Amino acid sequence: MNLLKGELYAVPPFFSIVSGFMNDPIHRRKFLGNMLVANSAVLLLNPAFFACSRKVHSPFPFFPFVGRFQIGEYIPKDQGGKFVQMELLNTEDDETIVRKIREGLLEQSYGDPVALRELEKTELEKSVWLERLYFLPSFARLYYLNKDEEALDFMLRFFRRWVEENPRHGENDLRYNWYDMQVAWRAIHLSWCYFLCEKGLDDDDRRLFLNSLEEHGDALLEGFGDQPLNEFNHQSHGALAMLYIGVLFPAFEHAGILKEKALRILDHHLEYAFYPDGGNIEQMFGYYPFETHLFRDACLLCRHNSVELSGNYVPMLQKMADFLTFIAQPDGTMPPVNDSYPMPVGPTLQSLKELSPGPTIKTRKSHYFEDSQIGVICVEGDDSSWYLLANPAKRIGTHAHAGRLSFVLWFNSQAVLVDSACCNYDNPLLVKWYRTSRAHNTVLIDGKSDRETSSDSLWAPKRMTGNHISDWIEKDSFLFCRMVSPSGEEVNQGVHWNRSLAIVKNKYLIIHDCFQSEDQHCFESLFHFPPVKVEKIGVEGISFEGEEKLRFLVANPDLPEELTIEEGLVSVEGRGVKAPMAGFRFRGSGVLHFVLVCVPGSAALPGLLQRDVAGGCALRIVPQDGDELTVLMRNPQVPEISAFGKRSSQLFEVI
Repeated sequence: MNLLKGELYAVPPFFSIVSGFMNDPIHRRKFLGNMLVANSAVLLLNPAFFACSRKVHSPFPFFPFVGRFQIGEYIPKDQGGKFVQMELLNTEDDETIVRKIREGLLEQSYGDPVALRELEKTELEKSVWLERLYFLPSFARLYYLNKDEEALDFMLRFFRRWVEENPRHGENDLRYNWYDMQVAWRAIHLSWCYFLCEKGLDDDDRRLFLNSLEEHGDALLEGFGDQPLNEFNHQSHGALAMLYIGVLFPAFEHAGILKEKALRILDHHLEYAFYPDGGNIEQMFGYYPFETHLFRDACLLCRHNSVELSGNYVPMLQKMADFLTFIAQPDGTMPPVNDSYPMPVGPTLQSLKELSPGPTIKTRKSHYFEDSQIGVICVEGDDSSWYLLANPAKRIGTHAHAGRLSFVLWFNSQAVLVDSACCNYDNPLLVKWYRTSRAHNTVLIDGKSDRETSSDSLWAPKRMTGNHISDWIEKDSFLFCRMVSPSGEEVNQGVHWNRSLAIVKNKYLIIHDCFQSEDQHCFESLFHFPPVKVEKIGVEGISFEGEEKLRFLVANPDLPEELTIEEGLVSVEGRGVKAPMAGFRFRGSGVLHFVLVCVPGSAALPGLLQRDVAGGCALRIVPQDGDELTVLMRNPQVPEISAFGKRSSQLFEVI
């Protein structure tokens, strides 16, 4: 009789064991543990563990962080896992996670029992979220902090059932369960469970963990050990998992080779998966805390266990800290651009401070990442603070979207212009909306969207584009960024497009689009807002009515033929929310200048006068009170610009 499935102690199949336990969970755990040992010899086939004392592991370096951070804060998720986490649990708080799962969330979300084989075919990300056991360390943390015996009992029952029903070899027709990131995440999560709960484990529990962890190490060695080196985040994550097992469990047969190959992979990624300025070549903002934690934790594992590291770790961790600091939005999250969730940077930066030697955490400021081709303008004032992220889309495809020359804007603590961002990768809207050109603050030329990222293919092939930041100027009176999308880009229909962005006098944002072509084309300049009230000001501008009030004014109201405000879709904490999307439509040939001026506040609007001249475009701003400004924006092909009685050879000048 199999007591785990018998009438006396009925336990539903895999992933439905999370509710309906006996009233005395501690005694039941011991009883079932003894019965499983008696009836499941496969767990005891490794005789080495009979001879091992309880000290079969090396020091675990992460204990100091357990009381300060939730598991999901200290170990940032990959974005596929994060989107599912927020859909299912909507939290990283460990107590809430444990409570919801105890109350039956998994059965409610996955059914009882779960048909994982079918789920892998229809909702792959949802299925692998379950297979990675993201939630299990939350139970272990509650035991470690509070000596919550029920949490320990739940975790052990769940894990025992998982071991029984998910053999690596044999009757297991799941395609992804013992593959790639699933194995890596489980190896890390089970390591945390083992160490956080070690004082509550009996000998049978310990053997259960050690046998499974060694088997995970073998699977990692098979999957990642001889894999050709690449720059994909799954490989570096797999290497961290290999390092966990190789360093923490030196008694394992393959511990040495796991450690050796893990360090080789991680060294490769430090050198080739990041640009010299610290940006990641996959151009994934939300993934960056996840990427950073891989090397932070590799550093901690090795330093605490006398494993020598290459000299690349300390300088690259400093660059990673700088990237997180400078790129982070005013609310302390990474911009949800490309396949990204707005991941908080605070826990990662705080934990980096613990490394010695380690990075110095700097103050946020404007910064141009020339290698990554990302620019951040930060202007701090007493009453007005601006944040602008300029992303020309150097890379498009895989995780990178089609938002060429796009940007994100905050004013004070208010998000004003946002990227539509992303959703659960299982959601058809990922390819139907979020990755398309129309979902970004960009310009459609003749209605064309990027072909590769607007298809039904979930993973468009990556390509390096000609889109780039051509100029970056920082002065006391303005900060300026110019991006270029060349005529050779297929989606541009032969049009050369420059987009200039400038914060002037901490009073105005100027958006200047210059189009050059021989033939006439139709243009639609798109702007996406968060879910706030947005209204038209005739055809001359837009009124933004959030916590902050701003107006977007057309400098030449004769140019737009139509201004529309439609219902768009943006991701808010991983969920699609309807939000305003504005579009200015106009047409022309030759050299065409479209200028918008963003003015904060609700006071009287300034007067605007745009003059297009042979040397470029000039703008006069006449406020109701205060001095007027003349802005000269020179065409790069000419040596100087002259307008309104002013002359300049500078690319951008405020007079």
